[in-house]
Amino acid sequence: MATQRRAKELPGEAEQIDTRAFAPELCRSEKTPPVGDGWLHETKWDGYRIVAVGAKGKVRLWSRNAIEWTHKVPELAQAVASLGAHSLQLDGEMVVLRGERDDFNALQARLSAENADPAIYVVFDVPHLNGHSLRKVPLLERKEILEKLLRSHPHPLLRYSEHQIGNGAAALARAISKGYEGIISKRTQSPYCGTRNGDWVKVKDRPSDEFVVIGYTEPKGTRSGLGALLLAKPLDGRLVYIGRVGTGFTDALLRELRKQLEAARVKETPADLTLMDRKDRAEARWTRPKIVVEVFYQGLGSTGLLRQPAFKTMRLDKKVKDL
Repeated sequence: MATQRRAKELPGEAEQIDTRAFAPELCRSEKTPPVGDGWLHETKWDGYRIVAVGAKGKVRLWSRNAIEWTHKVPELAQAVASLGAHSLQLDGEMVVLRGERDDFNALQARLSAENADPAIYVVFDVPHLNGHSLRKVPLLERKEILEKLLRSHPHPLLRYSEHQIGNGAAALARAISKGYEGIISKRTQSPYCGTRNGDWVKVKDRPSDEFVVIGYTEPKGTRSGLGALLLAKPLDGRLVYIGRVGTGFTDALLRELRKQLEAARVKETPADLTLMDRKDRAEARWTRPKIVVEVFYQGLGSTGLLRQPAFKTMRLDKKVKDL
């Protein structure tokens, strides 16, 4: 068989593309995996979502919110170029692996040049290839095309995202047993729409979500930097206070966050503080809502605030409008 599927053999409609970013397919969150053989299940990788676009001899990498990352990881752009396609769009996750496990902190350290670990591009979809739009082609067929492309042009920095059809409960249990945070379940016959329409859902062992930082409290006792981050969530076009997180930080991160937040101080917050105690408001130091963080939590308490929150990571790849 030829090293890559010829353009005339590809399904889909003829399409010309440039190297601009495209809207990635988005996931809904669910507590349990969907049931039946109409779904496939992939590992949920803990990294940065990256879409790669190649056309006219040039490859560019973009974040999910259309910020260019080509200059940050040029080796991944070169890896995608090695696939030999004259035009393509790929969707995947950039990770750093320690053994077979993803390590988000190691990825952040790699991007800040604190380590030399290779960034790996785990690819799970191909919306376009060689002059053909594959967006209306069923997911299983798109993945078959993608797997053949990657296998015919192997590269150490590119990895195909394996999947299992059906039995999502077993897929989730296996992912958790290996130390991953969960799975992504996708309808096997779904098109690639670039929306959050329910064709893709994520199920995580330890729930987490992204929130915007609207302020902080002063540290107490021997703690340095800050006491807790004050968090909000967009709701009906406005920011609503959702709770605070004060655990899960390193001392170095506390000091760095303090510098960033002090530079963004404001007198009042634009967030709705209905759920915040008056005493807590008096202790708050408000900041412009710019920084996005991801936080573990166990649902909401009776007061409507985050229950057992713990800091997971900064989300440098996301903006408030993405939440």
